[in-house]
Amino acid sequence: MLFSSLHYLHKRAGMVQVSSDIPVTQQNSNAESSDDFSQRTQEIATDICRQAKKIDTLAESLPGTTNATGELEKDFQELNQENEQVTVELREANRQARELLDSLSAMLTAIADNFGSSTT
Repeated sequence: MLFSSLHYLHKRAGMVQVSSDIPVTQQNSNAESSDDFSQRTQEIATDICRQAKKIDTLAESLPGTTNATGELEKDFQELNQENEQVTVELREANRQARELLDSLSAMLTAIADNFGSSTT
């Protein structure tokens, strides 16, 4: 929206003399009448303000943007404690899996040894 608004302002603006020392030497053939251009620029300004308010409202509704620093710190500490607990649980699960793997490996070795000694 902003790009199209700027494009409109650039392409539809009439040439205006801003200094008596610098004359207007060329007119914009696509320029709108002064009244139409003024009305349209007011509409553009209103649209831009409305969009800015929408963006602000959306930004304020994002999670965590309204939390005070103390609340954020508390949330971080809770997440950190939860992470530590899950890490301990994961290590325990890995330890149990390693024990089961070692036990299974020992059983398979014993079976292989018994099978090898019974065939000879």
